Amino acid sequence: MQTPSTVFIKIADYDLSALPETCRDPNAPGFADTLIRHVSEEYAADGMFANVSIEQDTLIIAEDLEAKAKSDEGLDALQRGVYATGKAIFEALLSEHPNNAIVLYNLGMVYSDEGNLGKAIELLSTLIRLKPDYAHGWVALAVAYMRNNQIIEADQAAQKAVQLAPNDQYALRTAGYIASKFNEPDAAALLENAVRAGPKDSIALLALAENLLATHKDEAIKKRASALLTQVIDVAPGSKAAERAEEILRGIAYDKFRQTGSLNPQAIDYCLHALKALQGMSHQEVAGVAMETAALGQSGLDVNNPNKTYQLRSIPGNYTGLQVVCFMYVALEQVAPGQDIGFDLQAEYEESLRIYNANQH
Repeated sequence: MQTPSTVFIKIADYDLSALPETCRDPNAPGFADTLIRHVSEEYAADGMFANVSIEQDTLIIAEDLEAKAKSDEGLDALQRGVYATGKAIFEALLSEHPNNAIVLYNLGMVYSDEGNLGKAIELLSTLIRLKPDYAHGWVALAVAYMRNNQIIEADQAAQKAVQLAPNDQYALRTAGYIASKFNEPDAAALLENAVRAGPKDSIALLALAENLLATHKDEAIKKRASALLTQVIDVAPGSKAAERAEEILRGIAYDKFRQTGSLNPQAIDYCLHALKALQGMSHQEVAGVAMETAALGQSGLDVNNPNKTYQLRSIPGNYTGLQVVCFMYVALEQVAPGQDIGFDLQAEYEESLRIYNANQH
């Protein structure tokens, strides 16, 4: 009896042209085994779990509902971040369904994330051999190659992904990132397209900003890159991409701050003001100032724009970005000396401290 999960096909109606020429005759030795293997691989390449058999002149394709349920369970575990459970499920499925696209793709990516790159490349290479038009399979393989420092192979796999899916944000992002490592001129165009395809893709935004800063020196490009980096922080707060964006923004701000190459008199004044404002505060109160200003700094402070201000509660008032950084530096010097805030004000702080101490006598 046919069920919704079982398909019956007369062998006479099945296209046998993809079989080896010597095995296309139903009466040829090994015909049944060859056909079963071929059909099983076809279904597996599409991510389906099928048990294939032949009865008389009929091909029977029955969905393996138990394997399908286990696969769904594994996918759910991975999506919830329970990687050990998802990995164990797909490893068990791999032994019974070694050519299934869902198993190869997900287990390959798990191995890649774990750093088991040889195994990841093996599974993902099998995947794209069985399903050569699967763009995300090529993307996953490119990432595994890149992590394994096989940059040429990574570039080739990523370019193949873009050929298959020219508007896919993941293919474009990966190809653009790898191309930037080769300083290829089309890297920026690939990353621009990736951002257009996924305007909230923090990794694409960060990669484009880094590429622009590496290949251009003019202020207009720096301004564009800074805007992209700010977007990264907005769309993915607390992520590694956001941390990297904050680091780059601090570097841009510091380079502009140090353009004169000498002590910044405004920073000296602000540090001196901070020393006076913190005078008489308890250690806990000073720590509160350090924490509040550091929290503001995590969101990015514009230290070169005197027209933009930030509100502080621990020292009530509105202050410029440079003032906030000076408060942070001075407060940290009192509660955690030597702490690196990513913005070197040591020379200005020492000069302000000299003036402050001289005025105390």
